[in-house]
Amino acid sequence: MEMTNAQRLILSNQYRLMAQLDAANAAKYARLQTIVERGYGLQLRELDKDFGAIDETECKEIIEVMEMHHAMQESCKQLSEENQSQVDCRRLTFLGFDAISEPQQMHYVRFLAEVEKLYPHFLPSEHHFNSHVPMQSKYRRMLTVWQKCPRQYHLSASEIQQILNA
Repeated sequence: MEMTNAQRLILSNQYRLMAQLDAANAAKYARLQTIVERGYGLQLRELDKDFGAIDETECKEIIEVMEMHHAMQESCKQLSEENQSQVDCRRLTFLGFDAISEPQQMHYVRFLAEVEKLYPHFLPSEHHFNSHVPMQSKYRRMLTVWQKCPRQYHLSASEIQQILNA
């Protein structure tokens, strides 16, 4: 993370204030203040993880993944009982993203669900949209199959299975 001396001074003062306001985390803020003041390059990179960024294209992709799950869930509800029995409904649950390898994506999903109030029927599991396994490549394969379906919001049981098995 590159910062001017003025930016470092401002951030250092912010950490000093946070240490005073949040006694429980004072040691953490004092450490960060020292890193910023002294410009320790290796440790400054730690700050980057707190300031992640997701570009517009990836935001749209995440929304599309959520929309795909919504479409599969709604399509499954519209199937006959016989066809519904061909689909394992538990697999239709939107799990989110891995907190370790996909933290920005997971936080974006949380933002969409909690702040923007989108997809209120996607109840956060006990893991709060943390899938605990990397999911992005799986979701991309699923999207490829879903996008080829002629009626994306009226999927058949076999189409749902194809998407889930991608």
